Amino acid sequence: MSNTGIPASADQAANHEPFRDIIDRFSLLLGRQAEVRVTLPPVDLAGLVVDETTFLGGQPLIGFVAPDAFGPAFRESARGVWPVLGVIFPVLGEALASVTARLESDPDWVSLCLRGVAHGDAEALEHAAVQVGVGTDFLILALLAAYGPCAAAVASKLTALAPMDLWRKSHCPVCGSEPDIAMLENHPDPSEFLVSKGGQMWHHCPVCSHRWRFVRMCCAGCGNQDHETLTRFSLPGSPREIIYACEKCGQYLPCLDTVESFDRIDFDQAALKAVHLDAVAQSRGYTPVSPAAWAALGLADGQAKAS
Repeated sequence: MSNTGIPASADQAANHEPFRDIIDRFSLLLGRQAEVRVTLPPVDLAGLVVDETTFLGGQPLIGFVAPDAFGPAFRESARGVWPVLGVIFPVLGEALASVTARLESDPDWVSLCLRGVAHGDAEALEHAAVQVGVGTDFLILALLAAYGPCAAAVASKLTALAPMDLWRKSHCPVCGSEPDIAMLENHPDPSEFLVSKGGQMWHHCPVCSHRWRFVRMCCAGCGNQDHETLTRFSLPGSPREIIYACEKCGQYLPCLDTVESFDRIDFDQAALKAVHLDAVAQSRGYTPVSPAAWAALGLADGQAKAS
């Protein structure tokens, strides 16, 4: 793996300033999602059985849950989260009004949405978008914002049903999302398979907030393990802020090295607070592994390019 420096800025603290509005707006959304999460009606998981072979083959745990089981919680979450989404994206007000009205009046449409967002049914998402006259990209954004708290609320119950320590995939074992940030951490009793002198690699899910251990020196996007085509960028003045990039697929994942740190970390906010790393990676032509909305805002343009 090559280790390439990034041109240092005069003041490393200024890295956040071009993105202050992005950070403030999405912090509002993340905060609201956290509030909503603890108020949701329970999802009925009685009698749920997780097939271990299917799970270890890559099927996320929510794939074993009937999508409609999330119906009441999803509606409640959307009522709390979508108004905040409208504050972040005022131009989406009309589209949000359309999906909000359909949420309250059409249970079949909600079922379509849940099939799409919980089980990855692309055809269901397309049909749901057509029915309310909105773009699929917008609908996915809105649905994930409301579905995230629902998935997070059941994560601990689902993980109790499966051999989590055997999970080796880059995507989230709970909901199937790609990670938004990695952490290098110091944990006791590392397993032989994943041992590393530089700390263990942990991924964070931007949808359900679950964290899982992953193999180091492996692209989170395509699984490439060829060290010659894996690149690590570190920020001068901030050596523990890292970008892992893959020359094979062109994707990147931000990473924070916390091995020697005793600071408390808000894992749900960590990727957003590292948005300047997204800008650096995107200015070099890489695309994000992360599905987080702020990572897709064209951060390499304008001010972002200077970070």
